[in-house]
Amino acid sequence: MKAYTSETGLPGLSDLIHSEYDPTYTTDKRVGRGGVGTARAFPAFALTATVLIGAATVTAAAVVGTGNGAIGAVTADAGAAAGVYQVVIIEPAANGGTFQVIRPDGVLDGTGVIGTAYNGAINFTLADGSTDFVAGDRIGVTVAYGSGVVAKDVPWAPAGTDGSQTITGINLVEAAAPVGVDIELTVLARGPVIIRREAIAWPEGVTDAQKAAAYARLAELGIQPRISG
Repeated sequence: MKAYTSETGLPGLSDLIHSEYDPTYTTDKRVGRGGVGTARAFPAFALTATVLIGAATVTAAAVVGTGNGAIGAVTADAGAAAGVYQVVIIEPAANGGTFQVIRPDGVLDGTGVIGTAYNGAINFTLADGSTDFVAGDRIGVTVAYGSGVVAKDVPWAPAGTDGSQTITGINLVEAAAPVGVDIELTVLARGPVIIRREAIAWPEGVTDAQKAAAYARLAELGIQPRISG
């Protein structure tokens, strides 16, 4: 791994990148999604996420476990992450109970009540059956995208539910996408690379816990955030 200087890449990148294997491998050209209502800002060294634009097919599987209730009227929010969501019973009760929804990346989407409409990245009502659920019963809900779906980057939003909550890289060059107009971004997408974590441009209001989760996610991508010194 070599030290990064202004001569090895775009000007100013040494403020963020301490060393990396090969910039032609670690960076991607991506589509930055156009603004809605106002221009969408992409600050330099801000974390980005990738959302899917297009219609999804949503399918609920049969219960794995004891109960025989079922999910009805299941849909997904626009841009919901693809993969299998797990609806898991956590507090069973006679003719009712509560459940958690786990996103495909393992993150908690939310908690719901049997017989009451659930609204998260996926939306449905879980009906009670003739045999009550027990703790640990689960139902897989698959969100899949077909042809015509487009992936676009947006600034990372820790509280997002449309894919914007999952970090997929770091924007390297400041840019702004006009309303309804997509732009090209240069994104640090993967390692091996070491970055100066104090250079990251955080979204307003980010918490220490969200920063810690972001560091862990970057490490999963092979991007190692370290304090300079």
